[in-house]
Amino acid sequence: MCPLHETLRNRLAVFVHETEFSSLPEQVVNQAKFCLLDLVGVAIAGSLQPTSLLAREVFGTHAPPPEATLWTTEQKVSAATAAFLNAVQGHAIDMDDGHRYANGHPGVVTIPAALALAEYLGTGGRELVAAIVIGYEVFIRLGRAANPDLLQRGFHTTATIGTFAATAAAAKLLQLTVPQIENAFSLAGLQSAGLLEALSSGEMGKSFQVGRAVQGGVQAAMLAQKGADGPAKIFEGDKGFFKAFSGKQCDTETICGDLGDDFLITTVYFKRHAACRHVHSALDSIAEILLEHDLDRAAIESIEVETYSVAKNLTGHLATHGSELAAKFSMPIAIGLLLIFDRTDALAFTRENISDPRVHALAKKVSITASAARDAVYPGERGAEVRIRTQDNTYEKEVTFPKGEPECPLSFAELREKYETNAGLVYSVESRKKLQAVIMHVENIQASEITEILRGREPEG
Repeated sequence: MCPLHETLRNRLAVFVHETEFSSLPEQVVNQAKFCLLDLVGVAIAGSLQPTSLLAREVFGTHAPPPEATLWTTEQKVSAATAAFLNAVQGHAIDMDDGHRYANGHPGVVTIPAALALAEYLGTGGRELVAAIVIGYEVFIRLGRAANPDLLQRGFHTTATIGTFAATAAAAKLLQLTVPQIENAFSLAGLQSAGLLEALSSGEMGKSFQVGRAVQGGVQAAMLAQKGADGPAKIFEGDKGFFKAFSGKQCDTETICGDLGDDFLITTVYFKRHAACRHVHSALDSIAEILLEHDLDRAAIESIEVETYSVAKNLTGHLATHGSELAAKFSMPIAIGLLLIFDRTDALAFTRENISDPRVHALAKKVSITASAARDAVYPGERGAEVRIRTQDNTYEKEVTFPKGEPECPLSFAELREKYETNAGLVYSVESRKKLQAVIMHVENIQASEITEILRGREPEG
């Protein structure tokens, strides 16, 4: 537990400083490898997105010195810039891992920061794994404490809390002292920013603000290493992070709790649909119906979805413009894509597909209601029941936990299949196998062995 006289930044700094690879349970190490494999695959696919290409064009051109790899290119840029641009790629297809109680995505703000610095510093895989676990821990504990209030006030958890996660990972790899780590957290808090208005329009902004969070975290650690300081009560002060972003007191006792004993990286979820997590239970329900029945899509008269209010409010609208991000946050469009194209991965959410008249015809048949019973168990459960009616039949299916949650995990074979699909958009079978092998044995290698494989795209043919 956290003694009352200690600030939260101090307790977190001690945790970052003291946590080593040797203290991590085998389950935690394995989960870190899965997270690394998943995020790298997602980022490879994300490298092809317009958001990533634009960010690379603007920020990758003048980013010396050559310290860390910009994944899927031959280019090396500064470590902070590599962390920024690789995070943009990692968030571009909305398939990065997440945590339902923290209401955000810890992998995309932790792994790009950790891998960029590990490459720059010549760090071993054991140190990389420890930094990843630490970043996840900081993100999940802070996100869980700040929400749901932070989200309700319009802040984007991944972009705001993410700065602290990136800072924690960077501080560990830079081997900062406890006072330096404290100041790094304070400097991170002064840079934290990100608004959910990015979900309404201007889709590129969502990934940009996540990238900035990662860059800010790396820079905060670097500044602290050189002696820069920040406010001591960055979390609990009257004008500190918790009051400003969530409007409530910083509950240090609850945040710290079993810090260092129970590692929460094992409680993240992995996505199998490239869409907002709140549509996944409905998509999983429909996927099961399609597996169990020979459903005539042309005969569908109505599609009824019962879910919880957050899902309905955030994704219950029919996205009518050709925005890929809007489609990912539109349950009717996502359902239409699944029924027409039998897929909901990155290749499904293209401008051509989301504009398909057949998709919109089905999307218009979707009705969504929220039930008090489902609201009562949220966020512990994010369930949905789907009822598809045709002239002759009614097909029903309920999913309580979408696939990928700890209660309904992806098998390693399923996680590997997702990685293969995403990484296969850029790399050959040989390169994909080699990359998977080094990641799954990361404790025995140098971190640069991962980024060396990520350098450059595969030659044509």
